[in-house]
Amino acid sequence: MLEGPEHGVYFRGKTNQNIINLPDYWIGLIDEESISVFLTPIKGAYTHFVVKVENNQIEIDSQNGEINAYFIVHAERRDVEKVLLEYKPIN
Repeated sequence: MLEGPEHGVYFRGKTNQNIINLPDYWIGLIDEESISVFLTPIKGAYTHFVVKVENNQIEIDSQNGEINAYFIVHAERRDVEKVLLEYKPIN
C-alpha cells in the first residue's frame, strides 16, 4: 500500500508505444488534472516526455523518436473526501 497526502491510485508498466492507455475505470475515479507521469528509459539515456494527456490516454515521445520506457502514473481519486493531514510529533 502506498501512503501519501492524498487518496491516490497508480498504474505502471513498460511500453515501446507512444500512447499509454489508462484503465477504463480511471475515467470516473481520478481527477485528470492530478495526473503525474514518470518515465524511465530502457537501454539508453534518452529523454522521454509527456506530449499530452486526454481521453484517458497519455501521449509520450522521446529525444531520439524511439519509445522504450518503464512508466508509472499517479493520480488523485475524486470519489472520496480529501485527506486531512494532521502531524503529531512523538515526544
